[in-house]
This record gives sequence, structure tokens and C-alpha cells, in this order.
Amino acid sequence: MSTERLLQTTLASYHDRPPHAPGPSPSQQQQTADQIFGNTTLLLTTLTNPLNVTLLTSHLLRAPAIWDLSTTSSPNLSPVEVAAKTCFRTISVFNTAGIHVRRHELEENAAHRHGLAGSTAYRQGVKEDRRPGSEDWARAVAGGADDKSPRWRHLLVLVGVLLGLEGSGRGSLSRSRRAALEQGVVAAANLALGAATADQTRHVGDVDISRYAVVMSLNYAFPLLSENARLGLHGDLLLPAVVDVLAGPFCFDGARILDAIATDPLVTRTASTSSAPGAGNLLQWPEASASFQHLRRRETQQAVSAVASAGPLAAMAAFVVERTASTRAVLCALDGLTALADAASARWAATRILHVPASLFDESLFLAGGETAGTTWPLLWQHLKKILYAAAVVLQAIVGRSLLDRVLASDAVAPEMAAKVLRVLRGLDFVASRDSAGHFQAYQFAYLASIDILARYPPAAASFLAQLLASRPTVAANGDDALQLNADLFYLNTAEHFAVVLRTDACERLLVEPALPYVMPLPASTSVPSSSQPSPRTMEVFEAAHSAILSVISCPQNAGLAAALIPVYAEALFASFPGRISARQFRLAFQTMVRILSPPSPVYMTHPDLVETLLELVRYRAIGASAQLLPLGPSDAGAAAAAGGGDDSAVSEQSALVLTLIDALPFLALPLLEEWMTIAAEAVWTIADYNNSGLPVLRQTAQRRFWLVLGSEMDVERAAIGVAWWGNGGGGELVMTGQRGGALAGLPRDVAGPACMSGALPGPSSNKL
Repeated sequence: MSTERLLQTTLASYHDRPPHAPGPSPSQQQQTADQIFGNTTLLLTTLTNPLNVTLLTSHLLRAPAIWDLSTTSSPNLSPVEVAAKTCFRTISVFNTAGIHVRRHELEENAAHRHGLAGSTAYRQGVKEDRRPGSEDWARAVAGGADDKSPRWRHLLVLVGVLLGLEGSGRGSLSRSRRAALEQGVVAAANLALGAATADQTRHVGDVDISRYAVVMSLNYAFPLLSENARLGLHGDLLLPAVVDVLAGPFCFDGARILDAIATDPLVTRTASTSSAPGAGNLLQWPEASASFQHLRRRETQQAVSAVASAGPLAAMAAFVVERTASTRAVLCALDGLTALADAASARWAATRILHVPASLFDESLFLAGGETAGTTWPLLWQHLKKILYAAAVVLQAIVGRSLLDRVLASDAVAPEMAAKVLRVLRGLDFVASRDSAGHFQAYQFAYLASIDILARYPPAAASFLAQLLASRPTVAANGDDALQLNADLFYLNTAEHFAVVLRTDACERLLVEPALPYVMPLPASTSVPSSSQPSPRTMEVFEAAHSAILSVISCPQNAGLAAALIPVYAEALFASFPGRISARQFRLAFQTMVRILSPPSPVYMTHPDLVETLLELVRYRAIGASAQLLPLGPSDAGAAAAAGGGDDSAVSEQSALVLTLIDALPFLALPLLEEWMTIAAEAVWTIADYNNSGLPVLRQTAQRRFWLVLGSEMDVERAAIGVAWWGNGGGGELVMTGQRGGALAGLPRDVAGPACMSGALPGPSSNKL
């Protein structure tokens, strides 16, 4: 078919659908659309008359066969996906055509440099024609973006031209022509956003196709735009549009994929044959299910969804946040993220079929294996993590701007903004808490900086915590509710940061009362799983509860509450170790109590003997404690990994108690220090040591810890006492050899036997080390 005839046929196909005639089937529509786009691409690369290029572009941008999306359908795609695919294919057509135009131009230039022309060029295989060059072709295409079609379609064309001629470093245009094209892209985007804001009629159902077209076009063009061109974008309109696309049906759609999974008849739970604690029904989610096909299409097909481009979209939103002049646009973007997080959290809470029991140590015990464990389940969490990452990138930019922006940092805006950021992170915590997915810089900055901002306003902080506490999910009847554990863990970890700024009554109501059920649960309580071996997630909640109480009793304004709470808490602490909290948490908690009960703390003035009582409890418990190595808790595992997995990361119950005594030494009152250094040194030799290959030497760990405390953790006065005790007082010999002037260590002095004169010969029945 000749080029002229193909042009006539293509132009006719743009308008060949009668307005009231019955439409073709979806498969026929798909074939027609494929043919139209294919012919258009061919014509854009072969037409020699620029006027025809302009004519073709103008008719394409207003072709009912392409843009009448209300009557267009696909056998496998939803209307939203059809609209997204149409925009993508429009960009792709002009991108592909631009690449071919540039390649032909380079071939023609090479032919002229080698003197190939006319019949010589034909014989050498070089085609000769008079097709326009890159700049003439770009000008002709831009001329087709006229007033007969909307601005958002113009942007699709201009971005396609920019990608085709300037993408991948092709450099087809002169500097002035490229600058003009970039300015055209920016102008078309601003006009299209303004029109979309004023006119909400160009929708597919309830979806604003124009805003999506603008956002995705700019997303493709953004790396090619100069800094001056980017600054020309209307950030007040662009930022809400980007967040709407991220949260809307073209991208994450409020995590509505969870609804599809919950209602999919092929997603089932089958009985498990495992005898592991907490193992129940297994999740069966085959690849053939409609929910997974929908998820995979959105994750892998860039043409029908913005999920694959969520990262660049979030980066573009962060760029606009930092540079837009409107703080209202920033707050609107934050509202959009809040709605996305709330929707995702609500849908996750409702999708009970996907909840892993909190008592399971290994998530694989929840999955049926095969397709579920290897394909469908990982892809779901990949999708959910993208929501978290995109939200965190935008939140980082918002919080960062609030530190410098006068309006966002004002007393009227800052606390509410910080509370909303924390609310977004709370809504997405079910993703962040899985496999430590929230341990990345953007998330941590947004989280900690928002806490710091909100802490400047104690009434607002108390109100936020009260709302967070009231919104926690209800406890499941079987006490094995991972959703509630995650909610409590986030709450306790967040609330402990505000203990220093809250009043005593608020601390008791908002921190102590929620934490006590985990610190010392009642026998009939259902807030703590009844498993004899708590799972890692349960252990984290236990430790977070202890940290929350420690944060309260550590505050000077809570001295009265601390004096009443410490005896009760100490009893619960001893009852919790080692079954419910790790050795690291126990040592930290006990060290904190010793510091609170020692001078110059006000509690010491009213209860001077309480600290020695606690030390005696640790001392005597260490004598009969178990010598078996303890498993590493969540916090211990992280500390061990950071330290390179050294020997100090492994402890037994007995060695942990001895290390607890050593940790307390830098905080004791001066009159008590020398006596308890001696007791701690003797306790080092009560440790049942390990000498078998592959096991750490626990006594050496305690000796190293003793030396570290004396050498670097004591103040000047205590260090002077420690040096005298270590040298002249024989403490060094006692720590390292277990002997002090001929006396044996290994038992407390009052139970080690009768005293003997220094230097006396041991009797025949005396014990040997």
C-alpha cells in the first residue's frame, strides 16, 4: 500500500465508528487499536511532507476510535487499565517514530559524507528520500497539537517526541530547539493541570484520566528536563496530582488488591500437618487466581499501571515538595498520603485470610509452599513495600521542608502536620514491621523528626497518643492476634519518646497502663499470647513495654511515680527473665533502675536502701541460675550483627545476671562501690564456664566487661576508687584469677566458709579452683 493511500485509510480509521451504532467486541476493538497505532507509527516515520505529519498528529489527538474511552473495552483489562494503556501507547508511538527519524537522519548524513547519492546510493543499499530531519519533524508534530484537542493529549505527544529525539543521549536537536521543546512540555503540563482542576469531566468512571496523563508524561520526561524547565512546573497543581495518582486507581488504589484477594474463590486456607507451635491452616494462593493475575499485571506491565514507576513518581513529588511556593499544596499531599495509609491499613485489617499467626516463629509454616511461598506471597509484599517506600520518600521531603518553612514550622501547623506523618507511618506499620522493612533512611528520618516536632507541644502529643491508643484493634479471642501486637508495638515504641514532656498523670495513663499487661500479664489476660515460648514478634512487644515503663520512671518529674512503681516493676522484671525478655533488655532495665535509685536521683533520698535490695536479689539468683546458653532476642541479634557476631553476644542466664551486677557499678553511691565491686568480682567466678570447641568462654566475657566498666564508664571519683581497688586492694587478682590474698572466690563471702589469715596454708580438705 502506498504512503498516500495508507494515510487516507488511517485518517478514516480514526473516525470510522458511528456514534450510535453497536460497538465491536473487545477483541475486535483491541485488533483495531493495534492496527491504528501501528499504521500511525509507520506513517510518522515515512511521510516526507511535514504538513502531512502535522495533519496526522492533529487527527490522532482527536480520534474517537482512540480517545472515546467510555466505549472502549478489552477482554483482560479494566477501563482504568485501558485508559492508562492508551496514554502509554500514544507516548510510545511518538517515541518510536522519533528514534526512527533520528536514525534515518544519521544514515542520510553518512551517505552524503561518503558520496552515496541517486542510483549509487540505491546500489549500496542506502535509501534516499526527502523525509524531514529531526528538527523539522519535531516542529511538524508540535504543529499538530492544536486547539481541537485537549492540552493533556498535547503533552503525551510532546513527551514522546522529547524521549525519541533526546532520550538515551541521542542529542538530535539543537540547544535552542531542545529548550523550546522542554518549555513546550512544561507549558502544556501547566495548562493541562489547570484545565483538569477547573474541569472534572474527562473521567473514566470516577477516574481523572487527564491528571494521570500529565503526571505519567512528566514522570517519563523529568530526567530529560533541565533545572530551569523543572522550576517552571506549577507545583501547586502538580504535587496534589502526583499524590492522587500514587494513591488512586492508576497506581496503588488504596491497596484495593487486598479486597480482590479476600474475595477470590481460589484463595483458601487448608489444614496444616505441622506440629509447630501456632501452626494452623495454610494459605493457598495459586498463580491462576484472578487476584494474582491482576496483581502481576499491575506490577509488571508499565503500560497499564503506574506501580512500576512508583519510585520515580515519589522522587518527582519530593522534588516538587521542596520547591513549591504553596504550603497548602504540601499539606494537601500529606492528606492524600494519610488517606492512602488509612485505606491500606483498614483493608489489611479486614483481610484476615492473609494474617500470619503471631505465635509462629517461621512464616513459611503459614504458607502452603510451591506457588504460594515462591511466587504469589512474595509479589504481594513487594507491592505493599512499594507503597511504604513511596510514602516514606514524600514524607521525608515534607518533614524536611517543615524544618525550614516558616508556615509549616508555626505553632498552628507543626503539631498537626507531625501527627499526620506519624499517622501515615502507623497505617503502613504492618508493612514496615515485616522483615525490618522500615529500617531505611527516609522512613527513620520522617519518623524521628516528626516525634521531635510533636514533642515540642505536650498537649498535642498527649492528644495524639490518646487517639492512637483508642484506635488500636480489639484483642482476638485466642490471644494470638498479630494485628494487635503490631499496633501495640508501634504505639509503645512511639509513646516512650514522649515520656519526658508529658505530665505524670499523662505518663501513667498513656504509657504505664498500656504497658503493664505485657510487663506482668494476669493469668486470665488475653492481651499476651499464651505460648510458653513467645515468638520474636511477641518478644519485641514485651521489650517495648519494658522500655516504655523505663522511660517513665527515668524522667525526673516522675520521681513519686517511680518510687511506687519500681518495686512492682522489679518483681515483674525478675519474673520475665529469661522467658519473656532478652538478656540485653534485662540488663538495660536493671541498669536504669539502679541509676534512678542512686544519687543524685530524688528517689534515692527517700529510698536509700532499695538499690542494695535489688543487687542482692541479682546476686543470689545468679548462684543457682541456669548455665545453658540463651537464644538471641530480636535486639540481641541486631547488636550481634552490628558487632560482627563476637563472643560477647552469647550469654547464659547465670552470666547475664553477673553482667547485670557489673553494669550497675558506675551508678552506685560511693560508700557502696568498693564492697559491690568485690561482690561482682566474686560472682564472676560463679559462672559455669564453657571450654568445648565452638562455645564462647562466658567467664572471659564477664572479665572483659569488668575491665571495660572500670576503664571507661566510671566518673573521676568512682574511677579513683576502682583503680585503688584493682591494684592495692587486690581486685584485679580477684577478677582474673578468683583469688585475693589466698582467699578463694566463687561463692559470696558469707557462704564461702570461715575466714582464714592471709598467707595461711590451706588444709588438706580445702577446695581447689
